[in-house]
Amino acid sequence: MKDVDTTLTNLLCFNAYSLHRAFGRYYQAAFGETGLTYPKFVILMVLDASGPLTVSEVSARAGVEPNTLSPLLKKMASFDLITRTRAQEDERRVVLEIADKGRTVLERARGVVLQGFAALGLDPIAVEQAVTFMQEAREAVEAADPPRLNLDDLT
Repeated sequence: MKDVDTTLTNLLCFNAYSLHRAFGRYYQAAFGETGLTYPKFVILMVLDASGPLTVSEVSARAGVEPNTLSPLLKKMASFDLITRTRAQEDERRVVLEIADKGRTVLERARGVVLQGFAALGLDPIAVEQAVTFMQEAREAVEAADPPRLNLDDLT
């Protein structure tokens, strides 16, 4: 196997993690004191694109665990950004839908985000290639069966 530079700054996982944190700070600054956060923004985008979905469907599409989503969804519903209703065919399931206020907030947030990204000066072609690469990398990692660290082998 070819030697790979495993210094922290050369690891794909570290750079993805660092970028994730940088985006979190970026969105926090962009959304200011509105109470909108990146996870809420993602949920609104998922519901806007897909229509009514169950909690588990939103969880899968947003990449957030259902137990992490539940308190967030309750808060969003209390601010009238989404509606939460019990499914008629199975009352154990909660169906989520973006509300009119949520759609308005999302539209304004998208405008702020697009304006901000334009100011970053990133090459649109490079961004498109990076997005494609990140999607491919995520799919490969999710499908992988990684080797396991075994501390018993240490002597």
